[in-house]
Parts: sequence; structure tokens; C-alpha cells
Amino acid sequence: MSPVLPAPVSAGAGTVSVDPLVFPSRFVGTTDIDGWRVKTYRVSPATGSNMLAAARRSVAATLPTRPDRVGAFGVGFLVVHLTECRLLAQLNWWVRPDELYQHTFAAPPENPQALAPLDTAAISGICELAIAAHEGAAWRRHVIDNPAGPDIDAYLKDHF
Repeated sequence: MSPVLPAPVSAGAGTVSVDPLVFPSRFVGTTDIDGWRVKTYRVSPATGSNMLAAARRSVAATLPTRPDRVGAFGVGFLVVHLTECRLLAQLNWWVRPDELYQHTFAAPPENPQALAPLDTAAISGICELAIAAHEGAAWRRHVIDNPAGPDIDAYLKDHF
């Protein structure tokens, strides 16, 4: 059975069709950020390597310096999304067996080095939510519900 997709949405001058199953997200690798292993995704093909590097630098200061002291596993995922009006970077990391912490950063697209934490509530778009849903299912499969015990390496190899 095919999923029921939302109808196109009117957006001023034209119509925008949103298909939550098809969007330009791409896994770009796992990076060590100050001892943390962080899977990285980009949501827009226009998200360049300079934007990914700026996002990794910006989030490094946010992560706890010793994950083992705060109940974290030392792993997480970063979603970098170039929208029409800003560059977004969402850093997510796993704490205790079943908690996901998140910080969101934003900058003007022409100045990715200016990424700074948002001081307002952050809301994910469908692209970020699809990645987070995959990551949650992978975490559950490889860490929480794994009969052999938590397998962090298997989690890190399982990407959207």
C-alpha cells in the first residue's frame, strides 16, 4: 500500500509539493568532535563543505567535555540544513539509554562561521524529523533492544 501524501500547498506565487519520503538529505560521514562520534547529514545539495565545517566547529563547544560523567554515550548526529533564509545546524546526542538532547544553531547563509545557538524554540522541518526518526529507530535497534547488549559501532554504521 502506498503512503498517503499531503496535497500540494499553495505558497504565494506557486504550488509547493511536499513529499516527506523524498528529499535531498544525505549522510556525509561520521566525525570525531572532541572525543564524540557524530554522524553528519546535510539536507540541501547546496550545503557546502564550508558550511558543514562551520557547523562542526560551532557545535563542539556545546557537547559535554566528558560524556561518561553526564550519562552520555559519546555519540550523536548533526543535521545541517541550508534553507532559503538561513543555515541551520541541529546537534543531537544520546544521554542515558533513552534520552535525546538537542541544540539548534542558525546563521545567515552567506556567513556560516556566525552559527550561534538559537535563543527561541526550535522546530524541525519534515527533513530533520525524518532523519531523527531513523536515528531513534537505529538507537533502539542497536542499543536499547539489542539482545546482545548495546552496540554503538552498529548504531554508527546505520544511517539514513
